[in-house]
Amino acid sequence: MKTSSENKRPVQALATLHESASLRAVTGSLLRPGGFRLTEQGVSFCGFPDSARIVDVGCGTGASVAFLREKFHFKALGLELSESLLREFVHMKYFPLAMARAEELPLLPGVCDGILCECVLSLIFEPNSALSEFARVLRPGGFLVISDLYDRGREELTSLCSENDGSALRTRMSIESFVVEAGFEVLLWEDHSMYLKELAAQMILHQGTTSDFCDFFATSGSGCSGSSPLMTFPGPGYFLMVAQKK
Repeated sequence: MKTSSENKRPVQALATLHESASLRAVTGSLLRPGGFRLTEQGVSFCGFPDSARIVDVGCGTGASVAFLREKFHFKALGLELSESLLREFVHMKYFPLAMARAEELPLLPGVCDGILCECVLSLIFEPNSALSEFARVLRPGGFLVISDLYDRGREELTSLCSENDGSALRTRMSIESFVVEAGFEVLLWEDHSMYLKELAAQMILHQGTTSDFCDFFATSGSGCSGSSPLMTFPGPGYFLMVAQKK
């Protein structure tokens, strides 16, 4: 039987990849595939008004908070657990941010119109706790926009796996199950794995290797092996989801 520490290792490996210098070299401050394209697509699908209160959970260096405020004029707030990433928040003098865990948001119930969660849910060992918090702070009818890695390689019928199964990557079925159990209705799911392939290609061009990717996927058991994930990508994928609080 695996210990709690052993079960968390794949999630810790993904967190290491998320903040690695090799990833930063090709993504800049965004730290995720696809840039702002999925951010814009997700919030546009929701149809938020200009004054919408949006919380970016796991805002990193605050790039999406700045994007939401400047392009859409939302009242966007950034929450981030990593002190080192918060120190890089170049807009911290006039954009609000706070240090907080996704499982313990420092917000009153029902105060948010939307929550943005980009490349964060896969970093959380107990996603059901975070999703319950998202539901708590969202108003009825509020929207949750998630973009993240997922596992396309495991059989769906055998992948209703718990968050303790030792894999950092979860399948679509598992992710949707967590979201629905937290009180949401899934309105949109789109596969955007092309952005993950694009990122891998950029890393190859920049440093001649994708070892960081393959080291992680080997740890998570997600079907990546060899020197290039471009050759073995049926396992890991990337998705956009929009869900609405019931």
